[in-house]
Amino acid sequence: MDDKRSIQNTRAEMEIAKQQSEKKFSGGKRQPRRYKVYDKIKDHVSLRTVDIVIIVTAVLIIGLLIYGIITGNPQQ
Repeated sequence: MDDKRSIQNTRAEMEIAKQQSEKKFSGGKRQPRRYKVYDKIKDHVSLRTVDIVIIVTAVLIIGLLIYGIITGNPQQ
């Protein structure tokens, strides 16, 4: 009877140690890396600035595409 109780106590201690170890080393609930990067950008840059960067990039892409079509030589 004493052996069973000793085994149960040891097993319970191991479970407690496992839970404490998981809490200590897991660092809590982790978010994917992309959310961390987005949060850093969001803290320092306004939404209007992000919109301006997207619009400027789109205009440059379209402008370079049109320039390439106009100045390109057709292949024969």
